[in-house]
Amino acid sequence: MDAMNDLPVIGGEVRDYMRTELMRRGADCHDRCLRYMESLCKARTVCFALDTALALLEVEQPRCAALPGGMLRVVVRTPAQRSLSKVAEYRCWQHPYECWRLNSGVVCMAPVDVWIHYAQYLDVVELVVLAEAIARRWSITGERFAQRLESLRKVTGRRRCLAALGLMASSDSVQETRTRLVLRRNGLPECRTGYVVEDCERGMRYVVDMAYPERKVAIEYDGDHHRRFRSQYVRDQRKRDRLRQLGWTVIVVFADDLSDMRSQRRFVAQVAEALGIPVPGCPARECRCLADPRLAVNARRHERERLASRRRSMAR
Repeated sequence: MDAMNDLPVIGGEVRDYMRTELMRRGADCHDRCLRYMESLCKARTVCFALDTALALLEVEQPRCAALPGGMLRVVVRTPAQRSLSKVAEYRCWQHPYECWRLNSGVVCMAPVDVWIHYAQYLDVVELVVLAEAIARRWSITGERFAQRLESLRKVTGRRRCLAALGLMASSDSVQETRTRLVLRRNGLPECRTGYVVEDCERGMRYVVDMAYPERKVAIEYDGDHHRRFRSQYVRDQRKRDRLRQLGWTVIVVFADDLSDMRSQRRFVAQVAEALGIPVPGCPARECRCLADPRLAVNARRHERERLASRRRSMAR
């Protein structure tokens, strides 16, 4: 993040790099989709879904072990509509869905419907991650997500979707979202995102990823791409040095700090110490959904039955 007055607003080279990378991946996916469509009967139209749709829509991807990489994903309403293919996997979704047609003729599911379709594969955390990524790219409000979900009946993962909507906030990246949710899952209070710190002495303003302003604690996520650009890296370090001069505690979090439960606990303990509070160890009431085993993927009987049925149909 950057000072707002004399430097690019929020992100600089890192933001440009991330945007360019999403566009590049989208273009690659688009070419693959076109080649696949050319291999089909001309009378057949396909609608791309899930991770393929996200790539076409230039949205950051959630972590989803249920969807193997390297395949295009196509949505159909019934198993009878599926086709055998070495490059495309067909997934059934019986609900009505909105399609977006790109200028080239490639068709994919609309972003909110992609999110709801993903509900059967993602836990609450990754549903929040995906919702915020879609909102960030397409300026879609949480209310619009909720309205679309309400319009559908018997959606697998509906309770996870509702829980995720209650945790949505503004964020700059998927890793910032995951960082915030790690803190909440371990019982720490809600932080402010994209918080602006005023430096009256120098007439500057600084934006930090997450903050507890009443305790002067700032949390900044640093991905590998932050060190890709020297000028960005230097600005980040100077900003953090200045924040410390202003009496702020600045905690920098890396991907390794979120990689497993042990690392997460160390990170949470560091933040709690800076706040001067003990680590509660369990989430606050409004965040219990993050640790509720009843909301795990395939935790409910009808989800397990659906998974077993899908495996049987794929084996035939």
